[in-house]
Amino acid sequence: MDIKGIKENKLKTILQFSVPSIIAMLLQTAITITDGYFTGNYVGENALAAINLGLPILYFYLGVGLCIGVGGTVICGRLLGAKEKEKASEVFSQTIVTGVVVCIFTSVVACLLFSPILRVLRADGELSVFFTEYYRIMLFTYPLTVIGTSLGMFIRTDGKPQICMLVSMISCVLNALLDHIMVVRLSMGVQGSAIASLVVQTIGCILQLMYFVNPSRSIRFRPFRFDRAVNKEIFLNGSSEFIGEMASAVSMFAFNYVLMKYVGAEGVAAFTILGFAVYGYSMIAIGFGQGLTPLISVSWGAGEHKTAMELRQLTNRILFVIGALFALFFFFLGKGYARIFGCSDGVADMVSSGFRIYTVTFLFMGYNVISSMYFTSCGDAYSSALISSLRGIILLLGFTFLFSALLGMTGVWISAPATEGITAILSVWLLARQKKKLEGR
Repeated sequence: MDIKGIKENKLKTILQFSVPSIIAMLLQTAITITDGYFTGNYVGENALAAINLGLPILYFYLGVGLCIGVGGTVICGRLLGAKEKEKASEVFSQTIVTGVVVCIFTSVVACLLFSPILRVLRADGELSVFFTEYYRIMLFTYPLTVIGTSLGMFIRTDGKPQICMLVSMISCVLNALLDHIMVVRLSMGVQGSAIASLVVQTIGCILQLMYFVNPSRSIRFRPFRFDRAVNKEIFLNGSSEFIGEMASAVSMFAFNYVLMKYVGAEGVAAFTILGFAVYGYSMIAIGFGQGLTPLISVSWGAGEHKTAMELRQLTNRILFVIGALFALFFFFLGKGYARIFGCSDGVADMVSSGFRIYTVTFLFMGYNVISSMYFTSCGDAYSSALISSLRGIILLLGFTFLFSALLGMTGVWISAPATEGITAILSVWLLARQKKKLEGR
């Protein structure tokens, strides 16, 4: 990765690295929405609600994947910026092995927690059956998702984001095809959807592993001696991403608890449908972040702090425009969007009214996501973790329980915009503090 080229062509470089990442992330979102479409239309609202009840499990795995992947690629990017390719490859190899071990342990623990989760959420009958059928298979799928996510991050760090985009395109098409065969043709219900995901993630991992077989790659598998200090830095660097996803897991659990308490399965279904759109925008923001991370880490490793800040500022401006377009679209067309999932009029009305409040979130979310990933890339894990903790746990949980108790379903919709807005103020302050510190050197 040429630091001179980054400095001279900032916008081009951001787009060169981010657009393939964004497309890859959106295709992953398309896979999620496709699963939702087939589940909602061919299995029913209760199946859609049951899958949503277990989303905290997915968020936990994503947290593990982002923590290990981002933590490893930040170290790797700095080493590449310092021209230490062999050490970068050793970090890559240790990162992937660590991810495999952590995922196996996580799947065993998650399997033991099925019954307690269902009891706390008061989910029984059909909801319990759908939940168990789907997530028993997904516990094999999610570790592959984590490894695939980490491999993709290292491929981007190696300067080949187009490879990740191609793998995502293949996965998206294959997932839609398998969903149609298993859910519609073979009437396998949520089990069919889960099996389709397992097959798709297996193929995606194999394709990405093949990239690193080539000995000419800057990053490749090589023998390594386990370094505890490297693992400590991996988890420290990726801690904010883990906190962010764990925050999503905890907040989703809280949302589901509140919705089951005040509204019931229809409220969970409505929140699931709205959540697909929010997930789509967050994938765009994370796609920009993943494209930006290697650029920031390499620039920081080369001592080009000003370049790193300019890359972040330009990315934030782009994301604000995209967020405004999302807000306008779903504010006016939220009900039509909800009907795609075959839901009842009551659920569609809930989604529509929710979007009229929730769309403000799109204006702040991107700024907070990029700020957190920027600080991670700079090696400032504290600031990154503070942003993630505030927006994902401290404020969001507090507002969710407070506003829902006062305003019911309306309070659920208000909690996220309030959280992101306040967190954005903190992000501005942290960035200003960093700039002042660098200027004082």
